[in-house]
Formats: sequence, C-alpha cells, structure tokens
Amino acid sequence: MDLGRDRILERVRTALREPAMRPALPLDSPIWPPLDDVESRFQTEFAAARGEMITDNGALRELLTGFKLIATDDNELVRGVVGEGNADVRECELGVTCCECLVARTGSVVVSTRLLSVLPPVHLVIARREQLVPDLDASMALLRQQYARRWPSALSVITGPSRTADIEKVLVMGAHGPKRLALYFA
Repeated sequence: MDLGRDRILERVRTALREPAMRPALPLDSPIWPPLDDVESRFQTEFAAARGEMITDNGALRELLTGFKLIATDDNELVRGVVGEGNADVRECELGVTCCECLVARTGSVVVSTRLLSVLPPVHLVIARREQLVPDLDASMALLRQQYARRWPSALSVITGPSRTADIEKVLVMGAHGPKRLALYFA
C-alpha cells in the first residue's frame, strides 16, 4: 500500500465532511455610486488612458488629411463622417470604425470590428453621445438588449492606445495594436 496516497485520500475525505462556504448573493444595488456627469467622466478617463478626443470638424479634417491609406468598416455612421475607405486593412495607416458603446467609468470603447481596431497604427472611432454608458454592467446590458441571441463574432473593450511595459518596465506604445486611439462624436 502507498502511505502517501492514503494520507492524501484521507485529507480529501475529511475536507468533504465539512460543507463548503457558499458564495455571497449578488447585491441588489450597484457597487459603484452613480455618475453625475457621464460625458465628463468619459472624457477624463479617456484622456488619462492617452486617448485623443477630436472635438470639431476642423480637427477631424486635419487628422484625416494626414493619412493616404484609410480603411473603414461598413457602417452608415462612419460613411457619413469620413466617407469610404481607400485601402485594405492590412495596408492602411488609419482604421476608422464605429463603436457599440463608450464606458464612462473606465474611458473605454467597446467595438465589434476586430482587424480595424488592431492592425492599423492609428484607430479612429466615430461615436454618438447616446452611446455613452456609465459602467461595464450598463454596457453588457445594452449589448444583451441589442444582440439578444445573435452576438457579433468578436467584441473588444479598448482602453487607450496599445501599450506594454513587459520589458524592463519601459512603456512601449503600439506594441500589440494602434499607437494612437482617437474618438470623434458625430
């Protein structure tokens, strides 16, 4: 007989005699206090994550004229603001997408287009103010309502441009995606 094995099995049997601790029941009230000004909080958090807000049409035109190769997603809102793209996503300098929603508490953008938000060195998001939600719980509720049983194949929550400090704790921008993330409210 293996004494080590018997000791382990006896410890398992002893542990199983005592009932396991039950997890706490979900809270009826939200964990975070409500936000007074969702838009202001989003702008503050977005800027803190090094996102760039484009506040007017002149700044948008200036940004767009700096790029020759632009790829866009097939969205009416995007076409209405920047027109059609002129490049393949694998060759473009700027990727322009719409978003599912904007999360105020974290300054995050939720998108369902994968390649356009990851491959180009610069990502421009076109959004409407109505897409602002206070937190991730509200964003998930909105997505459940919008998609019910037919979810997109990918959802990404983007908080600022891509960055890492894996190597000697030196911050490197654009390591795993765009170096710049810009947002324009249509």
